[in-house]
Amino acid sequence: MCGWSQLSRHRQKYILSYGGGVNSTALMILLIKQGQPLDEVIFADTGCEVPETYEFLNDVVLPYLQEYDIPLKRVACKSGSLYDRCQRRKVIPSQIWRWCTRDFKVRPIYAYYRSLGNHIVQYLGIAYEERERMRKSGVLYVSNKYPLVSLKLTRCDCLDRIFMAGIDFPVRSGCFFCPFNSISRWTEIYEKHNDLFMKAMTLEEKSKHFPKQRLTRTSLRELENKLATNQPLPEIKVRKPCGSECLI
Repeated sequence: MCGWSQLSRHRQKYILSYGGGVNSTALMILLIKQGQPLDEVIFADTGCEVPETYEFLNDVVLPYLQEYDIPLKRVACKSGSLYDRCQRRKVIPSQIWRWCTRDFKVRPIYAYYRSLGNHIVQYLGIAYEERERMRKSGVLYVSNKYPLVSLKLTRCDCLDRIFMAGIDFPVRSGCFFCPFNSISRWTEIYEKHNDLFMKAMTLEEKSKHFPKQRLTRTSLRELENKLATNQPLPEIKVRKPCGSECLI
């Protein structure tokens, strides 16, 4: 029986898993400028990015790729957005269990890879200083590659690459109610997208695990109160993102 382990390596496809942030944008530029094999760029859409990320994807990334005839493939969970699932189940994403990355990033991407019937070489945008986040794919039909780590390129190097390419810098990617949000990220969402902050606060308070489980060290309502009255903000120690698929 022919398994994935015997899938012809001459039929491999080279795909960049694009996260919408600085590292994966720099990696996209690097791969193209160096003439590395790149058949597609894939973006897993949770339906919950901030508007600037979708604008960057449509107004910057898509036209850039079209110049080189590289398709951009968008995939998503078939059951709707991450926010919708959280709302239905009365839960919030967890820094510990990280089911949101599994169900809304990894699974849709890997389902698409399986549909291609090729061995996939997946480029992932992990910067050199975050090389401990490197991991094997866990499946026989995907091999992960980390060019930024191989070249010892840091996040600062990534910013330089984007600047030299003459394109705009992306905003920090990630869902607007991500439990990995820093205090500066929450402040930015509160100030620029107050409607999204309120949606996150509603989700948090309606969670069946609230107040034991929260999206921040304090509740978002407490944080909103401090932001509205210019009080000192709490420090939030954020764990590193769960894997290679988010926040890059």
